[in-house]
Amino acid sequence: MATVSNTSIVSSDGQATSYPATVYWMSISAAATGGRVQLNDSTDDSGTDIFDINMPANSTQFFGGLDLYFGSAVYVDIPGSNIIVTVGHS
Repeated sequence: MATVSNTSIVSSDGQATSYPATVYWMSISAAATGGRVQLNDSTDDSGTDIFDINMPANSTQFFGGLDLYFGSAVYVDIPGSNIIVTVGHS
């Protein structure tokens, strides 16, 4: 069983990690506008999208058992606003 040793909370474009990591779970909360969330394998927005979802307005969703490996770093791309992403990772 994987061990989550770190949690990152991101509310705009930015790094969840600056190092290679495995993402085990995520919680995404979207306010009135909803919007898109992408996790990139990169230290910036130029990497490969590993996870991509459109969140409906006024919603929260939990994604468990992900086991997504990022070889460079975990970068959270939130093109819109009013979204909070919590990432459980190694």
